[in-house]
Amino acid sequence: MLYTELPRFLPVRKRNPIAQMHYFDSAELLNRLLGEGRSRAEAAALCGLNPAQAMDRLQLMGLEEGLRAYLRAENAPEQIARCLLALPDPDLRRRVAQRIVQERLCIRDAALLVAAAGRSPRCQPSPQQPRVIAVIRDIRLYRNAVRDIAGQMNAAGVRATFTERKTGSMQELTIAYPARRRRTERYQAM
Repeated sequence: MLYTELPRFLPVRKRNPIAQMHYFDSAELLNRLLGEGRSRAEAAALCGLNPAQAMDRLQLMGLEEGLRAYLRAENAPEQIARCLLALPDPDLRRRVAQRIVQERLCIRDAALLVAAAGRSPRCQPSPQQPRVIAVIRDIRLYRNAVRDIAGQMNAAGVRATFTERKTGSMQELTIAYPARRRRTERYQAM
């Protein structure tokens, strides 16, 4: 039904057949109206939408014709079609849309799947950076860290002792604390 066939007495928001049409149909109608030279606001008003909704619908025209037909046939919600726009690869869009429809995912789960597919290495190859390992040759940092651990254990109520001993060319750091008796040892002692 064309917009010229609408009765003039119908309110735009109530019982408007254009407002009840499929979102891809209204996107195509908006595209056609803009192609005729109408302004965005005028085209949106004729379709019973506000300008922001009209622009959202027009973005859906960025999906491939085959994918739009598939989503229409499966009666997928508009939000799912909109979240598929985030994927740059048309083949990836089609595969993700098929998975969303097959698994009957809700809109939130579909958006999470699209986000995960957009981050996948197949979609956006990123160069691997070499792993950087810091080499610290000053042993005092490690000795102070072990001494601080013993201090933290004492502050927590564990009677820990820290000893430092030099044997030949080696430095030995030791933290000693009382072993906790196992339950079975406690029961055997009774």
